Amino acid sequence: MAMNVLQSPSRPGLGKVSGFFWRNPGLGLFLLLLGPLMWFGIVYFGSLLTLLWQGFYTFDDFTMSVTPELTLANIRALFNPANYDIILRTLTMAVAVTIASAILAFPMAWYMARYTSGKMKAFFYIAVMLPMWASYIVKAYAWTLLLAKDGVAQWFLQHLGLEPLLTAFLTLPAVGEIRCQLPGWALSGVSLYLVAVHDPARSGGA
Repeated sequence: MAMNVLQSPSRPGLGKVSGFFWRNPGLGLFLLLLGPLMWFGIVYFGSLLTLLWQGFYTFDDFTMSVTPELTLANIRALFNPANYDIILRTLTMAVAVTIASAILAFPMAWYMARYTSGKMKAFFYIAVMLPMWASYIVKAYAWTLLLAKDGVAQWFLQHLGLEPLLTAFLTLPAVGEIRCQLPGWALSGVSLYLVAVHDPARSGGA
């Protein structure tokens, strides 16, 4: 018995468009990213430019009001010697967070990529991502209960004679930032290692 094969109607217009982007992959990538980049540019950079422009407005210290009278007083205030210490502490904290996150995350990423699979790898993923799922308010309240004066951590370390260590530890503002940065560092490190090193080496028999 002869069987008739139904063929879908050809779409010459769609084929030409597909062929055009096939021959010009750079243009296709540009058009694909154009929308998100425009949105990012309008929302993010637009907000920054608006904030920069408002930095030239006049601020009345007495009435705490802002008037659209252009002045350079706010720009001159940036070079106040008191701001140098703020900038230095901010840069120091940023460098400390970056280094500490790398030290903690990359060994974890290496172990996850090299020695775990299946349920164990899923466990590590959940353990890394779980702190980010909770609400910031809940996390802040929980850390307050744990690390506040006369809190759980102080009670525990007081019995061990390590209370000064907790006091010194809590003076570092980078602690909270490391907790926020660690999941991104660890998971991106896993992906980077798998794609660039581990998977090709395993395919080659290493």
